[in-house]
Amino acid sequence: MVYIRNKKVKGIDYAYLVQSVWDPKRNISRQHTIKYLGKASQVTIDDIPEEYRDDTKILAFVSAFSSYHEERKELTSKIQQEIFVLLNNCDFKGLVDIYEKYSRLFGLSDFYDKLLKPVMYRIGDLWQKGQLDVATEHASTNTANSLIKLINERITARTMSWKSSSKYKAIICTPDGELHGLACNMIESLLLNNGFKVYNISTSIPTDEGIQYIHDVLPDIVFISVTLSENIRSAERLIQQIQTKYNNKLPIVVGGSAYNNRNHYLKSTSSAFLMNEASFDDIMKLVKASIK
Repeated sequence: MVYIRNKKVKGIDYAYLVQSVWDPKRNISRQHTIKYLGKASQVTIDDIPEEYRDDTKILAFVSAFSSYHEERKELTSKIQQEIFVLLNNCDFKGLVDIYEKYSRLFGLSDFYDKLLKPVMYRIGDLWQKGQLDVATEHASTNTANSLIKLINERITARTMSWKSSSKYKAIICTPDGELHGLACNMIESLLLNNGFKVYNISTSIPTDEGIQYIHDVLPDIVFISVTLSENIRSAERLIQQIQTKYNNKLPIVVGGSAYNNRNHYLKSTSSAFLMNEASFDDIMKLVKASIK
């Protein structure tokens, strides 16, 4: 296995192209340096021997550390294309492999923002234009959901020791009629990763039952995800009822691809936070600020 090892010296990251070599006598794996690459921020794909340039681990490292904007953009695009193919082929193992390699360098938020979310938008756009059949769209979405489920299970297992002492509770839901829950599951990942107790009741749930559930759980914040624009009015009714019941004191964050069109916005009477086209990092910053 070949990968790039990062070594920090006096605050500066240096990169080495290394290979794991099995030592049968000592029964351990040793690192064999193939090439010293220099400062990590100055490594380009041309510095990598040609036979290793298409390796996802290599692409992810250069994309993460390179100070060259255009090259980072190009490499990220290549990884997105690989994820697109893996999703279309329902290659769950390959998808997990990319997640594990990439997230170690970028973190969970960036994996979602820079890779998975853009690919899912692309799949949705192709389906809407009739360039991708319904079966492939469903299969791709289900594979993505399986990945997120695995991520959430790993986070939960890792945080099990202190999960019972979670300081904040969050409810994630969709309005009545909304059947898309992928974004909800991504938000669940990030909240779990930040120590929240999460109640994910997506997808579609009748408004009165959602209100009752909020009353029973007494969360510190509510998230509402809307994918299709025809469900915006349903979301606004849900928001209005929550605000009326809790005198506008319960923070509500609403977002989703339905609001990415600039013609779609929340009613001016709503005090909910609209996060259209926001990064997951921006959403988490808002969450931390709104519940203090």
